[in-house]
Amino acid sequence: MSNSPDINRLEQYERLLALPAMTAWTAARQQEHAADAATYDAALAALQSGLRSQHVAGDGRWSAVLRARKVEKHLRTMAKAARQQERAAEALRTTYAGHVAHVAALPAQREEKRQAKELRKAGGRQALAAATSKSLHKTAAATAPQQTAGDTATPAAGPAPARGISDLWQRGA
Repeated sequence: MSNSPDINRLEQYERLLALPAMTAWTAARQQEHAADAATYDAALAALQSGLRSQHVAGDGRWSAVLRARKVEKHLRTMAKAARQQERAAEALRTTYAGHVAHVAALPAQREEKRQAKELRKAGGRQALAAATSKSLHKTAAATAPQQTAGDTATPAAGPAPARGISDLWQRGA
């Protein structure tokens, strides 16, 4: 086992849950990556200058440049990765700030939803009660025997019940 401290302990990174700490930490990472990219760009310029000036007897016009590009591409990749890490650090900061705002707004949004749901339920219950009452009144009126002023003993006869779909089509219903 090595004597180096454990750098992957959770306690070291819990402080990043505070937005100011996350902002400071990502800003420091951005500065590091920007400095790395600048260093890689300077090294690339020096390497290009040296490698492209190495001519060997019998070289064609672009031989030195083509040989140099095989080496340069790796340094370019390093510079590109450093710039990408710089952008990723900024994206982390802005995304985390959005996350913190979203989490802070959740209780109020949930309370709003709960109140809206209660209003819908209350309104729905009242509408259901009114519709049920209306339906019951219609049913009672339709099934109650209708009596006219002159006819007090015999109930009114309604239309004959339909025996099938063809009866309904013939009646025009």
